[in-house]
Amino acid sequence: MATRPNEQPTIVIRKIKKISGGHHGGAWKVAYADFVTAMMAFFMLLWLISNPDKQQLKGLADYFTPAAPNAAASSAIGDAPGDNPGAGGRTVRSRTDSSAPSGQPSAETATAGVARGGTANVPDASMRVLAQELKMAIDSLPQGEDAKQNTKVEPSRDGVRINLMDSAKRSMFRGSTADLNDFARLMLREISGKLAKSGAMIAIEGHTDSLGGSSDGNWRLSGERALSARNAMAAAGITTDRFSEIVAKAGTEPVYPDQPERPENRRITIVVLGAAPSLPTDASFKF
Repeated sequence: MATRPNEQPTIVIRKIKKISGGHHGGAWKVAYADFVTAMMAFFMLLWLISNPDKQQLKGLADYFTPAAPNAAASSAIGDAPGDNPGAGGRTVRSRTDSSAPSGQPSAETATAGVARGGTANVPDASMRVLAQELKMAIDSLPQGEDAKQNTKVEPSRDGVRINLMDSAKRSMFRGSTADLNDFARLMLREISGKLAKSGAMIAIEGHTDSLGGSSDGNWRLSGERALSARNAMAAAGITTDRFSEIVAKAGTEPVYPDQPERPENRRITIVVLGAAPSLPTDASFKF
């Protein structure tokens, strides 16, 4: 269309108002967190399945097994007042301040129908750490190789068992007496230094070989050797109220039952009593 010379063209400006969708909220964050949690649980499941430790798997399976209402109460009650869980073992305080046990004993609960109790055969975590520290301390000694042959440290369902054994090259005592030699005193002093930091109760067992049978001499000698080890540990810093029992075993529990004359059967066993496990036991569970 033609315009006049002095007429300005009309300019039309059209503005489009954009309306956003607004804030979407944090729903995606919740969904993502659920996804990450599910993946973490999935990988933990894969790790547990690939774990070769059957005892730990059994303990975990027992923990998630439904139990009778009275099973949880009975599983926390040991056979002795000092069996209550404590930091790093059965402490002196837990032994003296605990109340009288009540309810069904755990040994009976484990086999009483659907009621499940007892203790799982999984060592306390603090006891496993203590066993590793003892092994490292023994390996660091100048007599490291000899100490390995005469010493065996292993966690057990009771806690930690430390065996000071005779060998073909070295004995723990002077002849057929209850007198500790210098090497045995050094080992007991090193072990006592580690155990002094823990409040766990300690039991000591004396063992002889089976050559003398069940004679009075073997019983007397094993008890006197266990008592000598107790006195040496007390002199190294272990307070006397931490010793729960001194036991004479004679030749009733040889390391090599088929070879009663082996020197390894003559030994002192120091049992560091661990805390009662919190995982209940399912008597009907089998791998």
